[in-house]
Amino acid sequence: MKIDEIGEVGVVLTEANEPVLTGGDQVIGFRELEYAVYRQRFPAKSALVEARRGWVWQTRVRLLLLDNVWMDLPGGKRGKRYHEVLNEEVTDVLHKRKRVVLRAKSPNHGRVMIEFRPFGAASRLLAWLRNLLEHRRKREAGTLKSPYDEKAR
Repeated sequence: MKIDEIGEVGVVLTEANEPVLTGGDQVIGFRELEYAVYRQRFPAKSALVEARRGWVWQTRVRLLLLDNVWMDLPGGKRGKRYHEVLNEEVTDVLHKRKRVVLRAKSPNHGRVMIEFRPFGAASRLLAWLRNLLEHRRKREAGTLKSPYDEKAR
C-alpha cells in the first residue's frame, strides 16, 4: 500500500491523467470522487490524508487514487500525489449512508480506512471489488461452488 506518494508523469501516470498500467493490469472503471484516508484505531480514527478530490481508478490488480492538483517536481517534471491499494490488501468494502468505506491492511501502515463520497458513483465503482472479496472468502472457507450446472456434466 502506498499513501500520499508523489508520482511523476511517465512513471505513475500519463499527461492525460491516466495510470500507467503494467502487464496483466486492466482498467475496470474510474470516477472522480472525494476521498479521505484514515488510520483505523479503536475507538476513534486518525486522519492520514484529509479529504481530497481526485480520480479513482479500479483495475484488476489495484485501486489507484490520483489527486486533482498537479505539482511541479524537480528537473522540470510534473506529477501528482497518489495513493495505491492492492486488491490483496483490501479486507472489506462497506456501504454506509452517503459513503463507501474501504478497509485495508498492510504491513507498512497497519489497518487503514478509505472513505469515498458521493455514495452513488463510489458504490458502482467498488462493486467489482466487493464481489471479488466475497469470492475470495468463499474459496478460503471451501464453500465456493462451480458456476456450471451440476446436471450438465
